[in-house]
Amino acid sequence: MNNQRLAIGLMSGQAILFSIETAMIHHIGTRGSAMQLALLRSAAGVVLVGVLGWKTGWSVMKTGQLPMQLLRGLVSVLYLWVLMYSFTHIPFADATAISYTQAAYIAVFSALILNERVTGLRWIASAIGTAGALLIVKPAFGDRNIVYLIALLGTSFNGLAFVLNKYLQRPGGDSDLTTMFYVNAIAVVCSLPVVVTSKLPASEIWPWLSGVLVFGPVGMYLGIVAVRYASASSLGPYTLLRLVIASIGGIFLFGETPDPLSWLGVAAILSSCLLASAPPLPQARPRDAL
Repeated sequence: MNNQRLAIGLMSGQAILFSIETAMIHHIGTRGSAMQLALLRSAAGVVLVGVLGWKTGWSVMKTGQLPMQLLRGLVSVLYLWVLMYSFTHIPFADATAISYTQAAYIAVFSALILNERVTGLRWIASAIGTAGALLIVKPAFGDRNIVYLIALLGTSFNGLAFVLNKYLQRPGGDSDLTTMFYVNAIAVVCSLPVVVTSKLPASEIWPWLSGVLVFGPVGMYLGIVAVRYASASSLGPYTLLRLVIASIGGIFLFGETPDPLSWLGVAAILSSCLLASAPPLPQARPRDAL
């Protein structure tokens, strides 16, 4: 299996795990605090690092890029806060649609930060994937609200975090587990006030907490590993696969049949993934002078 296929497999696995996590969080609903769930997810991520890095020991915390690790962790926390704020101040469909514009941000930051050659095909793939997400979610965007701008800018933090994963792994950089540790440890520290202000989760939702305790952290780790094996810009559209899986899962689990626009959105996202992972065309060689 070549590196690109391995990266695609990891991103697909992440999409499946994140979809399961989202479904479980949706089932919990208002019976659980969003900040509390975020704290539990981050704490579980630190535990996962401890399990996977058992033989490595404390060396998993060693980094030669501490400022960049802190930046990457803070960027993730900022995105989480903006996401929660937007979901409570604008319609759910609108907030969801905006959160899936990250593929375009990944392409932009890949070019600016990683100096990746983002081909025209990958720019087109990002645009098609974003359009597909809009067709599935069907946002109304009927209100002129400053929160829309905040949500749009906040989503850039998620795209930036994805690209920083790749930056931290450049030759001589940190391991996947080191990045995973700092991302979650910083989130735990920033979310600690929740311990004081929130009660323990109700007992009836404990079985559903596996979504944030297991599926979420493992999915995050798969995404961090994936960018080691492929360019960030080629994997951007794969962050939209969660919508495809959710649409198909709705058929088998709830008997919900997507409408034609949703099927068109599914096709657009899958097409964007194929376009983004296509190898770049070789550059034409100049003709020899006569």
